[in-house]
Amino acid sequence: MPSKTTSPIGATIWSFIERLSSEAMTFVIGVVLARLLAPSDYGIIGLTTIFIVISNVFIDSGFSNALIRKIDRNEKDLSTAFLFNLAVGSFLYALLFVCAGVIADFFEEPLLVILIRIVGLNVLLNSLCIVQNALLTAQLNIRLLTIINLSSQIPSGIVAIYLAYSGFGVYALAIQTVMCSFIKTIMLWFFAEWRPAERFNMQSFHYLWGFGSKLLLSSLIGTIIGNLHSFLIGKYIGKSDLGYYSKGNTLSMHVSSITIGIVQKVGLPLLSQYQHNIDELRSHFQTMMKLLVLIIAPLSAFFVYEAKDIVLFLWTDKWLDTVPMFQLIVCCVVLGPMGAMSLSLMSVMNRTDIVLKIEILKKSVFLAVIFYSFQYGIFGLLIGQIFNNIFAALVNMYPTKNLLRYSYMSQLIDVSKYVIYAYVIGLPLFYVIATDSHLLNIILFFALYFSTYCLFLRLIKDELFLKYSVVFINTLKNKFSHK
Repeated sequence: MPSKTTSPIGATIWSFIERLSSEAMTFVIGVVLARLLAPSDYGIIGLTTIFIVISNVFIDSGFSNALIRKIDRNEKDLSTAFLFNLAVGSFLYALLFVCAGVIADFFEEPLLVILIRIVGLNVLLNSLCIVQNALLTAQLNIRLLTIINLSSQIPSGIVAIYLAYSGFGVYALAIQTVMCSFIKTIMLWFFAEWRPAERFNMQSFHYLWGFGSKLLLSSLIGTIIGNLHSFLIGKYIGKSDLGYYSKGNTLSMHVSSITIGIVQKVGLPLLSQYQHNIDELRSHFQTMMKLLVLIIAPLSAFFVYEAKDIVLFLWTDKWLDTVPMFQLIVCCVVLGPMGAMSLSLMSVMNRTDIVLKIEILKKSVFLAVIFYSFQYGIFGLLIGQIFNNIFAALVNMYPTKNLLRYSYMSQLIDVSKYVIYAYVIGLPLFYVIATDSHLLNIILFFALYFSTYCLFLRLIKDELFLKYSVVFINTLKNKFSHK
């Protein structure tokens, strides 16, 4: 097995480098498919995604985080988690298979019958590799996880492009997701070098369930309400509109998943190492949260300012309606790392009871906002989504002040300055750069904007930037010197 990445800072930098390459590959595949397929195709596949992501919450059941957090995890814990996940995954796929017709009738879309039965295989496949993924994450083996992700994305993307070009339409997207999950599962089983060797153990289950059940309930609430926008748009507004929304949301996820992925892969196992030392825990939490916002803020601003040029250049004018939706969604991705880090902290400190309580509070507000904003159509929903994202980040951050003695105001000041820097620096460039070429606009804005952003941080002698830019450069040098 490849060597583990155990250095906290090295793991964070590696995670950023590898996550960026992974997102770039997914992005390129998505560009080609968007040119070959219609918005309605993405709308239909978006309806199947609602049920798959909800099912995947049950499969994980919080057991993945429980295994990562438990430093003294043993074979009984691993085998119990695997057997439970497999049983739940099998049951959920059978349920989706049987209910596919009812779901298709509800959305008045006959294609959903076969599509849900195809895409639903992801639920079964994901249940087979939760433990292997948790083990590699706990070891901070981010490089191997990224290699596995890329190795599953590339062939499945190529097959999807061929199918879309050959006229298979929405089935190209369905087969892509299943093929990707299948390859990923095979590779995780091969590289993780773990096989279930024990029977189901009730004592291990009680620990895993005791920790994970609250995360399960909070994740379930969050996932259901998080997909309510797609449900309402697909049922009451239209599948093409859902396609525009899904594509804009997916494009914004390419931005947010860079940092959210780092939190998921590095945050929990890293912070778990310091769970018994509050001072060390606070120091690493504070540094990582600021570093993530320093990265995500300029990315968010870049995509907001260059949204129209990017969409028209990549996907052609048939996707023009996606532009304002994407701008509204992507401006809030900067809030993701703050909330995700706080949730990881609560898991590390075994305060999943707080996670459940704040999830209930957030989703109560979310529901009220969604049903109020829905009467104003799809853009009303998007404005409501922005409000909900801001509210969620603020609520997620609140418990940190007590758990780490890291005041609420200090958290806001630490991260808000980078958001202000990023958007203010990009504003004049937005009005100055306006050629007739979309590609030239993107290149010029990218080059001038990020060089100006880095130069500004250097001129004001931002301590975090000066320190970790050196670490980043050294990591790159080591990466290429080993090849």
